[in-house]
Order: sequence, then C-alpha cells, then structure tokens
Amino acid sequence: MFIICATLLFAFCGETQNKIAQEFMPTAKGEIGSIMLVMDQKQWDQDLGIQLRDVLSEPVSGLPQDEPLFYLNRVSPKKLNTTLKTSANMIFVVTLDSETSDSNVLKGFLTPESRSMIKLDTSLFMSIRKDEFAKGQIILYLFGNTEKELVQKIKINKEKIKSLFEKRDRDRTVRKLFSSHEKGLEKLVKEEHSFQINIPAGWQQAVSEPGFYWIRYLNGNKEQNVFVYYEPYTNIEIFDQVPEFRDRITKKFLRDGEKNKLFITRQMRDDLNTVFLKKTKFKGRYAIESRGLWKINDNSLGGPYISYTFVSEKEQLIYYIEGFVAAPGKKKRILLQEVDAVLSTFKETS
Repeated sequence: MFIICATLLFAFCGETQNKIAQEFMPTAKGEIGSIMLVMDQKQWDQDLGIQLRDVLSEPVSGLPQDEPLFYLNRVSPKKLNTTLKTSANMIFVVTLDSETSDSNVLKGFLTPESRSMIKLDTSLFMSIRKDEFAKGQIILYLFGNTEKELVQKIKINKEKIKSLFEKRDRDRTVRKLFSSHEKGLEKLVKEEHSFQINIPAGWQQAVSEPGFYWIRYLNGNKEQNVFVYYEPYTNIEIFDQVPEFRDRITKKFLRDGEKNKLFITRQMRDDLNTVFLKKTKFKGRYAIESRGLWKINDNSLGGPYISYTFVSEKEQLIYYIEGFVAAPGKKKRILLQEVDAVLSTFKETS
C-alpha cells in the first residue's frame, strides 16, 4: 500500500490538529529543492541513509556540473524544535529494530496500535501528510520493522518518492514565478498560435511566427529561454529521433538576429552523455522528455536544456517545447527548474 492514513500510525498527528487551529498555523518555510530529514544519526550514516541519498541526492541529468536533485538536511528528532517543524518539505524515518536514543524518540511518535500494524503488515512503509505543522507543508513518513526491510522498500519505490517531491517543488516554483504575469503577451500567444502558455512578469517575446514561439528572460549574466515549435504530425518515427528533430528546429529558428551565421546547436562532449531521453507523460499525453547541453555554434555560450515532444491528437500536430538556460560559472538547477515550470503551464487553445 503506497499511502495510508498517518493519523492511525503517528500519535502526534491528531494531537497537532487539535492543538493548532488551521488559521493560526505558521507558513511553511524552506528553499525550493531542500528536504529536512528527521532520522537516527546511525541509520543516516549506514545503509538507510545511503539509500535515501542515492534516491534524493542523485545528480540531475543534463547539467554541465553535478548538482543534486534535492539538498538533504538531517536533524535529530531530539532537536526538532518549533522552527524546524515549519520546513516545507520533511521526511520522518523510523524502524522498529533500532534501539538508539534517536530511534526511541521517533518510535515514541507511534501508537501501540500502529506498531502492531507495522509488524503484521509489511506492505505498510510510507504515508503522506499535508499541513501537519505549517501551511503549505508536505511530510513523508517512512517506516518499517527493520532497516534492511525499509531499504528494500525505498529501492523499489524510489521513482514514486522522487516524483512526490519533484511535483511538489514544481508546484511551488509555479506559484513563485506566476505571482504576476505578462498578460498582454499571453493574450497574443493565444490569438496567434494553437496553444497558450503562462508567461512570468519580466519575460519578453523574442520571436513569434507560424509554428514557432520564443520568449526569454535576461538578468545580468543569467538567461532563461522557452520556445514552442509545432508542425503537422506525419511520422511516428520522430519519437526515435528527438535530438535530430531538435537540431533541425534550432538551426532554423534559434539564430542571432544580428549575426545570422550564429545559431544554437547541441553540445557534444566525449566525456559526457549529452542527451538523456525518457518516456513520460506530459499533460496526460505520451511524451519524450529530453535533457542535454546546448551551445552557440561558435562556442561562445552554452548550458543545459529540458524538452518535451508530444502529439496533439485533436489538431494532429507534433509539438517540441523546450526551456534552456545560460549562467556562466553559476549553478543552473534552479534556473532549469523554473523554465520547466513555465513549460508545465502549456495547454492547447480550446
């Protein structure tokens, strides 16, 4: 069972809801991309902690430098104060076989009934709660009879665990980006193209022509770009040729307005796999997600990109939508996450 009622398992859940009225709850805090882990120090240093780091701190594919999917901050349950409890993303980890002082504190959160349930039903290993200690908070509880048993459960369900926090961070990023919009541009897109997309305040239109739309945000030496390309869908084999499809698009449309010989292409490096392809769902449709590195063909600038390729059955169009960023010498994970959030607002015009 993937999700069960945490109230049945954790003694503090019902008490918390009774003690703190929703309207008086503090607002959750914490950087997007960070997770607070409440667990035993010994388990953090051994197999359980290693497995959690493998799942949640693996390097993000397609970045020029290694950056983790999430930044993990472990805290002892004995030091879990009121401030730490307001973290936006939290994970509590406990196994019944551990007898350390930290684990005993964590087990104290469990009711006797819940311990019996965990012992009898090994399918129970995780639960999700929202707004437990703060508004806008999500908490994942991971538990099991033994550390070995829980490690295996995390291995098997790693994609579900990752996607929970990835979706959570995307939603937070969308709310942050779209506190205000470029409504005039959004209206023009809807009128001139077969789709609509939310455009954050401060972004500008770079190109708009039949079958192609490009917006960008410039901030000093940092740059974020999103473009949408579409054409009649005639060949299913294009899903096996996404990198080449991208090359055709960027060579034609992503050219320097003043120096026409300069255009964006893929960055090829012998020491690095520069294109990562994954089958996924985008707005409920089959899609190919692509992550890789781009560059200007004179090697003057480059960075990472993320894209989705999918078909509109209603209009029989194939879409290639991409976000790419440049930030020389800077970390790029958050910038790429923000353009991905812009892509997530795409929808066909009714």
